[in-house]
Amino acid sequence: MQSLIKDLAAISDRKTCALISSNGNIDWYCPNRFDGKSVFSTLIDEKKGGFWKIHNSEKTFLSRQFHDRSSVLNSYFAINGNGFTITDFMPLDLDWNGICRKFSKAPEIIINQISIRPNYGLEAENYILKSPNIIYLERIGLWLHCSQPLNIENDIISFSIQKGEEGWAAIIDKPTLCLEDIDTSLSKTLENWQKVADLVNYHGPYENDVRDSLRALQQMVYEPTGGIVAAPTTSLPEVIGGERNYDYRYVWMRDAALITSSLTQIITTGELEEKFIAFIAGAMDKNEEDHVSCFYAIDQTKALDMQELPLAGYLESKPVRIGNSAANQFQLDAEGSILIACGLIYKKFGKRHNWETVNKIADYICKNWERKDNGIWEEEQQQHYTSSKAFAARGLELIAPFQEDKELAQRWIYNAGLIREFINKNCMTSDGAYAVHAGSEDVDISAALFVPFGFDKADSDAMLATVAALEKNYNEKDLYRRHLLEFDSSKEGAFLAGSCWMAHYYAISGNVERSKTILDAILSFSNDLGYFSEEAEPSTGKMLGNFLQTFVHSSFICAVNGYKLALSGKNSAV
Repeated sequence: MQSLIKDLAAISDRKTCALISSNGNIDWYCPNRFDGKSVFSTLIDEKKGGFWKIHNSEKTFLSRQFHDRSSVLNSYFAINGNGFTITDFMPLDLDWNGICRKFSKAPEIIINQISIRPNYGLEAENYILKSPNIIYLERIGLWLHCSQPLNIENDIISFSIQKGEEGWAAIIDKPTLCLEDIDTSLSKTLENWQKVADLVNYHGPYENDVRDSLRALQQMVYEPTGGIVAAPTTSLPEVIGGERNYDYRYVWMRDAALITSSLTQIITTGELEEKFIAFIAGAMDKNEEDHVSCFYAIDQTKALDMQELPLAGYLESKPVRIGNSAANQFQLDAEGSILIACGLIYKKFGKRHNWETVNKIADYICKNWERKDNGIWEEEQQQHYTSSKAFAARGLELIAPFQEDKELAQRWIYNAGLIREFINKNCMTSDGAYAVHAGSEDVDISAALFVPFGFDKADSDAMLATVAALEKNYNEKDLYRRHLLEFDSSKEGAFLAGSCWMAHYYAISGNVERSKTILDAILSFSNDLGYFSEEAEPSTGKMLGNFLQTFVHSSFICAVNGYKLALSGKNSAV
């Protein structure tokens, strides 16, 4: 049976990750990099996808947990009343890479079945048996090592851990391996994850939940460039059986900016923030741009191609896509979000990292804010989206104090004023709420960010009218939907990042009880390890959309920090 999103856990080496279900099976793995071609992919095609399955008819899942704040996962099972543990990890910052699995003493026979199927399951691997315990995987250039003898039948490799035996296995880029290597790498990996964890921390309400979200974000960093992927999966549907299935294995500039903004507001060393700005500067330089693209590949190249794969999809949801057609869209809010993040970073640390890049982005906004764009939800239809204009205006206002050229700083402030004037004249509904776009009578959840970003006050007439409309038309069981122009959003799940924004809004407004109610509703749609997917279906409890979704995790952190500050009478608006 195909694993459900809620059953998944991630292990990571900050280059790529593997997704492991609660039954111990590996359902997703792209070697070397997050956006590589998968070799395990039953998550998007149960029949064609490669897999690593753990078999024992009496095996019952008990629980699982990470070791401290690391990405080392321990999964606990019962077999005929006896305990059995699988420890999964990916070596971090060592000279070899891959997946390592350790098995505790088996109460009964444990059978492992592995099928390596490259290119999302569309190609066959060539197995070369090097010794009874080693197989070379010729197509993908990796090695399978095992403590027990390996058997090959058709395209399935199997090995058995007999009753009373311990065992280990690994798929890595190293031709030799022994138990001592496994144990040494596990110890060093734990040490290295502690160094990562030390870069950012949080103390306060929802402390364990926030730290779960911090782990999720740190797992999704592509360490060579510092880019944070939106999610490590592709084509997990926003609507089961529907066509809203997209590849999220890219660094979205808006998402990365909002993620960085959330982390900047808690305890950080500054390294994460520096890498964020360096990623943008490197990407613009590599692609010879005077502005940022809405997203980049994790290596800072531009991802332009999109194709559909002949696969069944998650729960039969087609199409399965790789690549993303939004690559060439104009998204003004991405530029504005970057300036907001940079303004927070400069204020916190007193250093103008990569100022030339930030200067270019501010100038680009001044020259282009009057254009229609594709908006925060990447609609095909270009409009004067209110959130895009608002983020652009606020970004200019926050970055202007760091411009040493007073004439240029004044130009930025002047343009921010023009944008605000445009919004007030063109982007309000007849009820006085912030419209989705100029001329619309609908509102959108993105307006909830206007208050945390400092674009407007929580008790302004416009915000009160907007929130009233959101509560009336977009709220279901304390979670909130977004507004889409090209799809009826009532048919998709609640948008969890937007729900976090509403919790943050209420915290700033002083209604901490309402904020907590929303936060608790959001947490009811995290899984046992604190992971969020993009959306949730309030009526059924299903997790929907790509997983794990870094945009949601960062929004949750920001909302909880806002709630924490509100409890002590402080305002978290920037």
